[in-house]
Amino acid sequence: MNLADVPITAPAGLSDAEAAARLQRDGPNRLPPPQHRSAGAVLREVLTQPMVLLLLACALLYGLLGNALDALVLGGSLVLVASISVVQALRTQAVLEALQELASPRSTVVRGGVARRIASHELVRGDRLIVQEGDRLACDALLLETQGLRLDESMLSGESMPVDKGGDGPHARQLMSGTLVVQGDGVAVVTGTGVHTALGRIGGSLQQLQPPPSRLRRQLDLLVRRVALTALATCLVAATVFAWRDGSWTAGLLVGLTLAMAIVPEEFAVVWTVMLALGAWRLARRQVLTRQPQAIEALGTASVLCVDKTGTLTCNRMSIAQTSGDAVLRWAALASVGEGLEPMDRAILALQPQDGEALLWREGVQPQRPFVRHGWRLAGGSVEGGCVVAMKGAPEAVLACCDDDVGRAAFVRRAADWAARGLRVIAVAHAPWRDGAPRPADGFVADGLIAFEDPLREDVPAALARCREAGVRVVMITGDAPATASAIARQAGLERWDGDAVCTGAALAAMDDRAFDAAVGRIAVYARVSPDQKLRIVQALQRRGEVVAMTGDGVNDGPALRAADVGVAMGQRGTDVAREAAALVLLDDRFASLVDAVCAGRRIFANLQRAVGYLLAVHLPIVGLSLLPVLGGPVLLLPVHVVLLELIIDPACSLVFEAEPAARDAMKLPPRPAGAALFSRGALQRALGVGAVALGAVVMVQVAGRWAALPDEGLRLAGLATLVVGNLAMLQWFRGGRGALAVRNGSFDLLVLGVAATFALLLLVPPLARLFGLPVLPAAVVLPLLAMPAVVSGWRLARGRRRALSGA
Repeated sequence: MNLADVPITAPAGLSDAEAAARLQRDGPNRLPPPQHRSAGAVLREVLTQPMVLLLLACALLYGLLGNALDALVLGGSLVLVASISVVQALRTQAVLEALQELASPRSTVVRGGVARRIASHELVRGDRLIVQEGDRLACDALLLETQGLRLDESMLSGESMPVDKGGDGPHARQLMSGTLVVQGDGVAVVTGTGVHTALGRIGGSLQQLQPPPSRLRRQLDLLVRRVALTALATCLVAATVFAWRDGSWTAGLLVGLTLAMAIVPEEFAVVWTVMLALGAWRLARRQVLTRQPQAIEALGTASVLCVDKTGTLTCNRMSIAQTSGDAVLRWAALASVGEGLEPMDRAILALQPQDGEALLWREGVQPQRPFVRHGWRLAGGSVEGGCVVAMKGAPEAVLACCDDDVGRAAFVRRAADWAARGLRVIAVAHAPWRDGAPRPADGFVADGLIAFEDPLREDVPAALARCREAGVRVVMITGDAPATASAIARQAGLERWDGDAVCTGAALAAMDDRAFDAAVGRIAVYARVSPDQKLRIVQALQRRGEVVAMTGDGVNDGPALRAADVGVAMGQRGTDVAREAAALVLLDDRFASLVDAVCAGRRIFANLQRAVGYLLAVHLPIVGLSLLPVLGGPVLLLPVHVVLLELIIDPACSLVFEAEPAARDAMKLPPRPAGAALFSRGALQRALGVGAVALGAVVMVQVAGRWAALPDEGLRLAGLATLVVGNLAMLQWFRGGRGALAVRNGSFDLLVLGVAATFALLLLVPPLARLFGLPVLPAAVVLPLLAMPAVVSGWRLARGRRRALSGA
């Protein structure tokens, strides 16, 4: 492809109207979505679930016995259970797909003469694209201008070495979707989007490797297997005993299947999936995107937050506060990128635009060279040789390239004074140069200093106080000068808690691992740290047993983000490489959002513990009533009754506990140990104790009913009512006891209303009562009993709705 084949847009780029028209014509810039499950595929998966298979077996058994009505009822229950499971699975999938949409990469384009960041799926053919170091290209493009652009094309070509772009070869100006910019920048025009890219033509939809199951999921799976094996053994024994005693293997199988339905904990997997999916969605609403579900688990154990200063603790809104030197802004402008997104460059060029110069080359910041150099040909031959190299960057690095030792000392003193006031200081210098000569490394003339102000975010001190109460240590890492870093730490209140040690990158490099391991627990602030040193900091903290969350935004932050227990990338200023390496993305780059995510992680773990405890407790009385026939009592619980109870249990776990807000002391307790089990022995004993109390209530009601000579229908109603009331009582107990009634949870109130309405229908409508083997009771008895919970729950729902509408 060459320039003649491409409609080159003006430097101002496409207009918004033209871009919208092309998007409508060509469609969004995305490949066919992978792994989307249709409703039919979800239904096929649901039909293999243990509960559905047990229902199907019971329905077939009733049909063989000639009980057509019971078989139809169970068939209808099967349809209802399967429908709920399908809707729940599709809802979870929709949430995850919406999160994936939020995670789509961003691209920088020029439209209407303005550089802007847009979602990459909005790119259209003919867009003027700005490519920068760290970008993952989302389209095919033709390079128009370049400054040292190098791409990693290994995803498509298998070539491990970066490829230089901008030469004269047949593919030197072709940029392909999926490749990574590892160095330099440039301007290109989009030539292909979606399936009309090199990646699309070879069917290369980017499939992420599925991460291994997390520790928490493995614990749940182990618990399910143990309970399932216990259920299988119990059911076989119960069916055999009943059949041997009554002489009917068919009836014995029915009792065994009912008991299996009561014991099998199929809800565990549903609870895990729904809580993580909806938890991730809630985090996204708080501007925290979850790219890996297990990150939510790790958030609850985070003991150290390593955060960047710029843009995370501060506003990343640079304005020039001080300058020294008459021509400092002119030379600083020549060391800035006109179409870039760097806040300092924007602040400089707003006061001193580039005019009448021709850019020859650029050199960006490198780990061992904390400054930028740009080579220019000046108009009018204003310097010897007609060309100049402009430099700006860290004062100590720039001034080391200058010749004037006396002037250098004065600049160093002034830079230290400004930095001590919390200002970010850079030095500016220039050197004459002849085109074609080696690029100068020294002999520069110091032009002056520029001090920028990046104010602390207003919510940072409060967020740091929350971390302090939660036992989470905060460590600030920055590339700025030590004095600047220390000033910001003092403003935020960081040093008052974490100590006043400030470690520079040079001091860190001078320490061996043993010395650093001894010191890392005392260091609150790291200054002048290079990206590769972040990895060393993470590893040292982990060796101390800390669970580390690390923020990063640059290309070289990838190793540290992957090594951290929770890698956190910046959504607004982070590179695609950082986002791909991270488990979380802060969409607004705010530190307070990260603290909210820690609180949310603790909430999700606590609610998962509540749900698992409730599941273990609630099945105990159901199993007890199901075992009654084996012990010589009447058959009170039939499969249809177990299904009815499961229709209460499932939404209780998946929705009520998921919607439970964080406890008031969630951020006043230390982090749980990283190796802590989901369910301790003490928690298991408490859950079984609660279930035993409910079982005792069921037994007492049955004994009283037998003493009162109630018929089987009456005993069944008494047992079922006790189970339902006990179910709601256990749900309330695991929510937090009596105090939880004051906590608004619309899902709980809806569940109570649903249970009251269902029981009213079962006891007042004769055909339904006969189907469930229950007596028909007078309305004068039923309605007063159900009115109280229905009225209270309805009032709570209405009050919550009014508060939501009023914004309370």
